[in-house]
Amino acid sequence: MAKIAEVKRAKDRKELAAIYTAWIDGLGKVKACRKCNTNLPDSLTRNVTFAWFQDSAVFTPQLTQRLLHLRANRNQGKNFYVQRRYPLFKTQAYFPNEKTYETLADYPAEEYRLLSLFRHWNIINYFFPYKYLIGQPWDQVLTDMLPSFKNASTATEYHLAMLELSNSINDGHNFFQTKFTAAHFGFYHVPFKYKLIDNKAVVTGFYNQELATANGIKLGDVITKLDGKPLAEALQPKLKYISGSNHAYKLSRTQFFLFNGSTNTLNITVETDGIEQTKEIKRYYFSRFGPQDTTLSKQPWRLLPGKVGYLDLSNLVAKEVNTAMKNIWDTKGIILDLREYPKPVSHAVAAYLKAERSHYAYLTYPDLSYPGVFRPNSPWKSGSKNKRDNYKGKVVLLINEGTMSAGEFATMNFQTAPNVVTIGSQTAGADGNIVYIPFPGGFKASMSGLGVYYPSGRETQRIGIVPDIEVKPTIAGTKRGEDEVLNRALQYIETGK
Repeated sequence: MAKIAEVKRAKDRKELAAIYTAWIDGLGKVKACRKCNTNLPDSLTRNVTFAWFQDSAVFTPQLTQRLLHLRANRNQGKNFYVQRRYPLFKTQAYFPNEKTYETLADYPAEEYRLLSLFRHWNIINYFFPYKYLIGQPWDQVLTDMLPSFKNASTATEYHLAMLELSNSINDGHNFFQTKFTAAHFGFYHVPFKYKLIDNKAVVTGFYNQELATANGIKLGDVITKLDGKPLAEALQPKLKYISGSNHAYKLSRTQFFLFNGSTNTLNITVETDGIEQTKEIKRYYFSRFGPQDTTLSKQPWRLLPGKVGYLDLSNLVAKEVNTAMKNIWDTKGIILDLREYPKPVSHAVAAYLKAERSHYAYLTYPDLSYPGVFRPNSPWKSGSKNKRDNYKGKVVLLINEGTMSAGEFATMNFQTAPNVVTIGSQTAGADGNIVYIPFPGGFKASMSGLGVYYPSGRETQRIGIVPDIEVKPTIAGTKRGEDEVLNRALQYIETGK
């Protein structure tokens, strides 16, 4: 903390550079490293940015020389602040020894707020595999966010700054919430669930049907405005606080942002047969809704009309795979539903679909001896050669924004089987194990810790899985309770197009 005060007292570039130079020298002599290679191929260094070392507008030649020397002779032994999550394997990094300062106040002094910014920024800078895909220069994010952390005048402003910073990496694996961020968006909830389609909210279910009915809300209602504003306009200022790799996924995560508030009423406009009507409805504390049914009632497999097999990967468990595949083996096609987070059964199912073992993905992991570098791991393969005859019918994968992480990895796996087509819409675009980033005060953000790529080198981050046949739910179909994506899959299996 003393260094921040010292830096703030610096009058010009030379004084600032002298502080940094003396600080580096005071940490001890850096031994020469004979095996430190800085000449790496572009494929390994797309996250590495060291041009700032030689920015003469900021650094003196002496400081630049110190920084270049550190890079050329970097530590090759065990690190204290960053370590391998599973030491025997090439996996993600984690940060076990960063001080958490859990006794800090919710609104700490400026020095600790700046520490929050600098710590998070540096961890992303060196250990986020997709820094090159964030969508804006990471250096610019530091410049943009600095005033929010430095000038935050309340706990809420500070916590919203942490939330905005953590979301700035555009990664669906980022999760951050505190009591202050939750309070900002409001503890009052509407009693219904919805799906955003064409910038309108279609009611698809209830947290409490009795309360929804009391407010005149029913399944299929189409809400077009909130407090007089079109929903897209009402949502726009909140998007920077909603994590996600792409816009479609962000829209799927608005449930506790769009209609929440700090008062127990709000005005909505409902469209019926092209006519809009505005009315006031009530919001409630979530505890008022009563226990939510979290049981999975859907069958993990079944036969659909037209001799089509259906597997719900979110319900199918490993011990049921053999039985399920035997029951749907003699069919014209199989539909694998990956629109919800799947159980770990993709390799077991792929063994029935693939004629032989094949490569479907590779991962990249952080090189702790060269921060910023990510190296490829061994190829991921699936299939089972000569153990059984593979399935010969059509295979359709159902995907949408709910297909995330393990769901995207499973989709990549199944795509290497024969006769496979994907139907649906853009997936979440977030893959790779989750790593937690400690903020001072005991708070945590998170990020994807491993890079995930197709064998060709194409990433899924932010892009997601691109469907072969794009089908999105429509307002009309949703109001009728239809599964338009599933219907399109049945049509494809029947007609081949």
